[in-house]
Amino acid sequence: MTSRNLCLPPRLFLLFFCLFFLLPAAASGQEWRYTVQPGDNAWDVGRRYLKSMRYWQQFKALNHIRDPRRITPGSQLRFRLDWLKSGAVMATLQTVQGPVTVWRPGSGNAIAARAGMALWAGDEIRTGPGGNASIRFADNSRVLVEQESILALDSLKDYAGTGMADTRLYLKKGRTDNRVTPKKGPGSRFEIRTPSAMAAVRGTSYRIGSDGALMRTEVSTGAVTVANELARQTVPARYGTLTGKEEKPRPPIPLLPPPDLSSLPGIMEESPFTLRFPPVPGAAGYRLQVAASRDFDTLLADTVSDQPRIVVPQLADGDYVLRLRAIDAHGLEGLDAYHRCTLNARPLPPIRVRPGEGAVLTDPRPTFLWSAPELARSYIFQLADNRTFTNPLIDLQEYGKTTFRPAKKLAPGTYYWRVAGRDADGRPGPMGLTMSFRIPVPAPDMGQSEFDPREMVFRWKPVGPQQRYHIQIATDKDFGHLIVDRQTGKARFKMTALDPGDYYIRVATIEPDDFQGPFSSPQHLKVPSPPNPWALILGPLFFLGVAL
Repeated sequence: MTSRNLCLPPRLFLLFFCLFFLLPAAASGQEWRYTVQPGDNAWDVGRRYLKSMRYWQQFKALNHIRDPRRITPGSQLRFRLDWLKSGAVMATLQTVQGPVTVWRPGSGNAIAARAGMALWAGDEIRTGPGGNASIRFADNSRVLVEQESILALDSLKDYAGTGMADTRLYLKKGRTDNRVTPKKGPGSRFEIRTPSAMAAVRGTSYRIGSDGALMRTEVSTGAVTVANELARQTVPARYGTLTGKEEKPRPPIPLLPPPDLSSLPGIMEESPFTLRFPPVPGAAGYRLQVAASRDFDTLLADTVSDQPRIVVPQLADGDYVLRLRAIDAHGLEGLDAYHRCTLNARPLPPIRVRPGEGAVLTDPRPTFLWSAPELARSYIFQLADNRTFTNPLIDLQEYGKTTFRPAKKLAPGTYYWRVAGRDADGRPGPMGLTMSFRIPVPAPDMGQSEFDPREMVFRWKPVGPQQRYHIQIATDKDFGHLIVDRQTGKARFKMTALDPGDYYIRVATIEPDDFQGPFSSPQHLKVPSPPNPWALILGPLFFLGVAL
């Protein structure tokens, strides 16, 4: 009979040694201690926690128990870990967002994931693009499985009644965001392994990412031990490390600081909307995540950009928390920045049809017209003489039409208007963009103008004491051939000598801010031909000759 070689290869031996070193729960001699409560006796406590009463004598000897019925409250009883009751426990799929499936061992079929589903050792959670799921474990630890990830539940076990849980996970690819409950005893254990290394931790917040060839570990609080068969590395809070296949975990690298979100508004009125923020020095990209609450158990959006601006996808109106972090050149994601905001994008603002931006209107009672967006049942209409809408001239809060004409004439000046919609419940949507228009001072009343042919002066009625005037004289009605194009500060204009013929005159008012209003209606001026001097001389002689 040939003997079998039981020697392990050196690398495999190192791996088993490393795993043994990282797993205190399995180490010989590890103990859990129970604090005696009033009314306890050693026999009842032993029966409650020992997996078999065949350990009773060893338990008595370890704790020097003489009378099992008499133990002092406040004292401690020692249990070796391998004596304690333990067994498989389930985890719970707490939240599900987007495409998420569960694969059960041996079934070969995907089960559509749903919130509240029980998970057992051997189950595998797979998330698709835009999908994510949150898992809660027996000790209240939580793992968020992000989009396009595969996470297998290798082992789920607890020590009954002790609060200690032994959780081992295998991240085949993708990313997880982990919040691990602080250690409650030597049997507490929480590990995530990847094809490159393993991360062991108790009581911390950290993230793990793996593409199969490289493992990224980013620690927010606490510390994480990263190890493989080559070496181990402790990564403190605010640091990260990378571990590739066939290489040692690299020394810790400081994570990039959180981006500055202090300038972001508290209310967003567009969906989708673009988030802009100051760049973080050293950043190669940014990741934005959106959730309904600060615990981020469910991601409603998860977007990466290589620029300090990110388009937040379409979301329903409501309250949200934004979480943003910078990504360095190694692909390590930095510390989180948070921003709470309210999205109020619906009903969508109506499209303003008229008057358009910068319009100059001669009608002092203009007609306002806007579109009727979906979900809008009434409108807020505001008209003001200032861009901040302080003390608006017209403020209609529940107007039922998409057209409006003021009852009174508007005085000359610049005006601003805006419209918002209200839904069927009366909730207002965001205000549309502010539009401005102007009603100018009218042109002079040329019906009261006059022309003095002796002085060659054209006069009209003044509009006001501070206005100037723009006068044009042309030989055609279309003013294509101008012979005068001048400005004057008085309501009169002295002309040079004009040849006989037809002329057309018009005048516009120039306001103190140099804004010129429309021209007046043209006035027709006819300059007659002068008398014929020979007719003045020969005419009397003609009549004299007839008489002779």
